[in-house]
Amino acid sequence: MRLRYKSGLAFIGLLIVCCLLLGASYGVYQKYYTDKTVVVADGALTINYLNGNKFNTKKDTKITFSVTNNSTEEETFYIKLSNVYAGDATYSLKGTDNDLNVENNLVSSIVSDQVVIDANTTLEYEMDIANIKNENYSGEIVVALGSKETKTFGETIIANSTVNEEITTGFNASAIDNEGLIKTTTEDGDMYYFRGEALNNYVRFADQLWRIVKINEDGSVKLVLNNILDTSSSYQDGESLTFEDSLVNNALQDWYNVYLTSYTNVIASHKFCNDNLITEGSEYYAAYDRISKNYIPNSACLGESFIANVGLLTADEVVMAGASSEVNNNYYLYNPDIKSDYFTMTSARLINGSFYPFVVKTDGSIVSNIMSTQSIGVRPTINIIKNVSATGTGTIEDPYLLLDI
Repeated sequence: MRLRYKSGLAFIGLLIVCCLLLGASYGVYQKYYTDKTVVVADGALTINYLNGNKFNTKKDTKITFSVTNNSTEEETFYIKLSNVYAGDATYSLKGTDNDLNVENNLVSSIVSDQVVIDANTTLEYEMDIANIKNENYSGEIVVALGSKETKTFGETIIANSTVNEEITTGFNASAIDNEGLIKTTTEDGDMYYFRGEALNNYVRFADQLWRIVKINEDGSVKLVLNNILDTSSSYQDGESLTFEDSLVNNALQDWYNVYLTSYTNVIASHKFCNDNLITEGSEYYAAYDRISKNYIPNSACLGESFIANVGLLTADEVVMAGASSEVNNNYYLYNPDIKSDYFTMTSARLINGSFYPFVVKTDGSIVSNIMSTQSIGVRPTINIIKNVSATGTGTIEDPYLLLDI
C-alpha cells in the first residue's frame, strides 16, 4: 500500500508539473502570434483591435476587431492589409453582423473599400489567416475612415510629392538624386513624371509591386512593373518592325491575360507609341538622334501609335526617369533583382536589315546595340484610369493601394 501511495503521489505531482508546463507553453504560443488590444480613433470612428492589428508568426492566427461609428451621421471606412511579407498564406475576413465575406491571398491590398456604417453602430469582424507552408509571415491590418471628398489617384500622387518644373540634371547625364515629380506642359496639357531616385512612387496592385512612371495629360497614371517577367522574349524574328505584331507584344498579352484580366475596369486602354519613323536610306530612326545625340526626350509620338492595355516603356520615358548611356544604379527604374537587359518599344537603328530597339541594361544604362532577335527581359507597363482613388503615401513601407476596384 505504501508503494502504491508513493507512486500515486508521484503521478499526481508529475501531472501537476505537466499541466503547468502546458499552460506556460500555451501562454508562450499565444503571445507568439497575438498582441495586446489596440484602440484607434479616426474621426467619428473608434477601431478596437481586440488582439492587436499586427502579426508576425508562422502559425495560423485570428484577428478580431470592431468598428464603432460615434456620430449621428452615416460614415464609411475601408479595410486594408499593409506591410505584408508572406509566401503562401491566405486569409478570410467575415463580418459577424453584415454581409462582408472576403477570401484572398495574404498580400498588401485593399480588403474592402467604402464599407457603410450607420450612426451609433458597431460592426464586428474576424480575420482568419492560414499559413500553408509554415513559413514566417508578417504585416498589419488597418481600418481607416473613408473620405467624403475623394481625390483621384493622380491628385493624391501630386499632393504627396515635391513638384518641380525644372530638372536638376540635364538629360545628357544620369539622374542619381531624388529630383521629385517633374511637371511639364505638352500640347495635350500638364504631364508629371518621376525622375531620379524617387522614394514615393511605389504601388501595390494585382498582387504585384509597381513603380509610377508618370501622370498622363488625361489624368491617368502610367505604371511599370518593378521587376521583369519570369520568361524572356525576342522583340521580333526579323520579319516585322511593327510592335503590335511582335513576339515581345505576344509575350505581354499572354502575361496580361493570366494576371490582369480581373482588373480591366481600372486599366485604361491607352495610347502606346512604337516610335519607328526613319529617313529612307538611313540606318538611324528619329529617336536615335533625339535620345543619343541631342538629349531631348519628349512624350510626342513621331511614329506609329496604337491603343492597348499593356505595353513597354519608351526610350524617352527611361531617359526622363534618369537613365543615360552611363551606368546608373541610383534611379527608380534600376532594380538589382533584375538580372536581364530588357526592351523598350522605341526603335534605334536598322543595319543591313537587322533591327535594334533601345534596350535598358541591368546596370541602368540605355543602349542601342542589342539586336531585336536576342531573347532578353520584358518589363510591362500599364495605365490606370483617372477616376480611381488611392490610399497610402507611395513609400516602399506604405505603397499606394487603389480603391474602388
